Amino acid sequence: MRALVTGGTGFLGSYMATHLAAQGDEVTATYLPRATPNQPPAMAGIAHVPLDVTDRHQVSRVVAEARPDVIYHFAGQAFVIPSWEDPAGTFSTNLTGTLYLLEELRHHFPKTDFAFAGSGTEYGDPPKIPTPEDSPLRPTSPYASSKAGADLLCYQYFRSFGIQVFRYRIFGTTGPGKRGDSTNDFASQIAALERQAGSRTLRVGNLDKRRDIQDVRDAIRAMVTVVERGEAGEAYNIASGVPRLVQDNLRTLLSFARIPISVQTSAERIRLVDEPVHLADISRLQRLGWSPRVPFEDTLREILESWREVH
Repeated sequence: MRALVTGGTGFLGSYMATHLAAQGDEVTATYLPRATPNQPPAMAGIAHVPLDVTDRHQVSRVVAEARPDVIYHFAGQAFVIPSWEDPAGTFSTNLTGTLYLLEELRHHFPKTDFAFAGSGTEYGDPPKIPTPEDSPLRPTSPYASSKAGADLLCYQYFRSFGIQVFRYRIFGTTGPGKRGDSTNDFASQIAALERQAGSRTLRVGNLDKRRDIQDVRDAIRAMVTVVERGEAGEAYNIASGVPRLVQDNLRTLLSFARIPISVQTSAERIRLVDEPVHLADISRLQRLGWSPRVPFEDTLREILESWREVH
């Protein structure tokens, strides 16, 4: 198989590229030059190429050169808080970038599978928890709106042009190497505090929310399973189906700490809109034969160890 992984040096994209190369696929992984000042390191089975998905000519060139059997599309603005600061840039990357890829497939590679990395935040504050894929999309941030728009665009290209799209609604994923999520934020602070003297205070936002979070390696296996066994045009929740209280995740990480650490709520870490519960109905994914393998406590321990190596 020839696979094109956009955003192939990001968190999900890099894990996907590595996974596909390990199973023998020929992988082209893209990176955004202005966000990756140095050429990504060489990796067996992976060719790294520059790509800005908001440039249609670049999209056309990269797809033509890769001639992929499948595209895993992760490139985009991946965070909620920055989307409030730059909604136009978020939509340009997440929606227009997706459109350019779909147009390239429509005109030149109509048999190529297209897997779109949408988000569980598309559901917003859903009327039903656990949330099934047929729940209405009620996004509550520019980021979530941009993902919902691209999600629906993928469905339209499936219905209108027969493009073989697979639409992921990705809930929380975490693991070593991630930036911007609560588990890595907590672990990073713990690792830094372990090395300093004096008062040690970890700063947090809202800890009373429950989030469906899973190990990134389980998420990658789920995404590949959807492409291999799923139904084109359908949406699939990529999630654990377990509502993990953020405060409990913090307690577990603190139990691994080498010194006592106090906790303090910080106003700047609280989001404008923050739904109390994100929990996916994963029965559609489970019917494809997928189940999680990595114990979440092991995930948290590995995250903290990775930050200790950084600090």
